Amino acid sequence: MDLNTASVAALTKLVGLESAYDLILWRPYLSWEEVACVPGFDEARIAELQAAGAHIRLPGDPRTLRDEAARRL
Repeated sequence: MDLNTASVAALTKLVGLESAYDLILWRPYLSWEEVACVPGFDEARIAELQAAGAHIRLPGDPRTLRDEAARRL
């Protein structure tokens, strides 16, 4: 799941509703260091996100655009 494009519903499954909104509020992310600036997201919590399959793709990255197009179908 890409933190820059994931829906509130998808993020809620990983981090809970309040934290999902916090993640969306601070987007886009260019690195995990930027995620660490979000209140409540320390190194341990970021490690949990990564272990759960979360990743960061840069806005405009062809993989991100492909994923967004597939989601619309």
